[in-house]
Amino acid sequence: MTQPDALQQATMRLNAALDALESFSSQMFAEGEGGASMATLQQQVRFLSEERDRLLKELDVERARVRRLEAANDEVSDRLETVVGTLKEIMPAMPG
Repeated sequence: MTQPDALQQATMRLNAALDALESFSSQMFAEGEGGASMATLQQQVRFLSEERDRLLKELDVERARVRRLEAANDEVSDRLETVVGTLKEIMPAMPG
């Protein structure tokens, strides 16, 4: 899975969780005083907290992956610069 795909999926899950929270809070306020119980609210908060924690872990994994890719990119770039420099040195020495 590529980084944009993983981030897009994480964003979609976060949006779905926020939609669920919005829907739930609308129901709670619509029901007034006799609305959602404290246990139900605690369950929703627990679910959203777990989802947030999971998304943060995924974000950390993706950030680490980005750092590894950037390091690999820097190394490949340095190697290519060395090869190009060597080729430039060799080319004038070649007859033609």
